[in-house]
Amino acid sequence: MFTKAKIWMWLVIILLVTNISTIISFRYYSQKEARLPAKTESVVVPGEQRTRFFKEQLDLTPDQLVLFREANRNFNREARAVTGEMERLRAELVAEMVRTESDTLRLEQLSALIGEQHKLLKTITYSFFLELKAICSPEQNEQLARIFQSLISDDQNIQLPQRGMRRKGRR
Repeated sequence: MFTKAKIWMWLVIILLVTNISTIISFRYYSQKEARLPAKTESVVVPGEQRTRFFKEQLDLTPDQLVLFREANRNFNREARAVTGEMERLRAELVAEMVRTESDTLRLEQLSALIGEQHKLLKTITYSFFLELKAICSPEQNEQLARIFQSLISDDQNIQLPQRGMRRKGRR
C-alpha cells in the first residue's frame, strides 16, 4: 500500500519528468526555428479585389485609379493568356513523360517553350510594375516597391483571379 510519502515522491517525479520534457521540447523547437531562413513579410493581393487593394495601399487619386485600372486590365489579359499557355504546355509535358516511349526531343522542346512562357510572364509583370511606377508619386513608389518585393519573394508571381470566378462589379 502507498503511504503519503510514496505518493508525494511519485508526484514530484512525474512533475520533474514533465518539466524536463517541456524544457527540452522548447529548446529543440526554438533552435529548429532559429535555423530556418527568415521570411520577408508577405502581402497577399486578392485577385478579385486587386484594384481596391492597390487603391488603399497606395492611396491612389481618382485620376491614378483610372490609369491603374487600365494597366491592371492589360496585365490580367496578357498574364492569363501566358499562364493558360504554360498550363497547356505543362499538361503536354506530363503526357509525354508518362507515355510508354517518351520522346526526349519533344520533352526538351516543351521544356524550352515553358521557359519562354515563364520569361514572357516575368516581362509582363515587370512591365506592369513600371507602368504603375510611372503613375505613382515618389512616396507611393516606395510602398509599391514593398508590395512587389513581397509578391516576388520566394519567386511568387502576382496572384491572378481564379478562373471561373466572375467579377460582379468593378469599383
